[in-house]
Amino acid sequence: MSVVFRLGTGTVLAALLGILPAHGANADPVGVVIVPSSELRKAATFHQEPEYPPAARQFRLSGEVVVDLTVGEDGKVESVEVTKGRPILNDAVVRALRKWSFSPFVMEGHPRKVKSTLSFNFQL
Repeated sequence: MSVVFRLGTGTVLAALLGILPAHGANADPVGVVIVPSSELRKAATFHQEPEYPPAARQFRLSGEVVVDLTVGEDGKVESVEVTKGRPILNDAVVRALRKWSFSPFVMEGHPRKVKSTLSFNFQL
């Protein structure tokens, strides 16, 4: 038996009879741990905020960019998938996130791969 939890735009399956990981994280069936964006941001050892693209600034474009981010067992960004946003703003977020690094997420003595959803707002 399983139950579905909603975290941002991601869906997490957690077994009712299983033990959920600590710190508000949930393990999905393939071993990737879903963490809240606040926990992921706290674990960042290096982060660079996205630069406002000059063309977007010139045309006074604003908006939100939402991404699903996967961080490997070594704390390095493995993948960034844009789920919402303007293409001109999306590229700035992806470029910035590729430079981020994190403290490894350790559960039961082993580093784990994690996923989270992050959002960035561009406003003039």
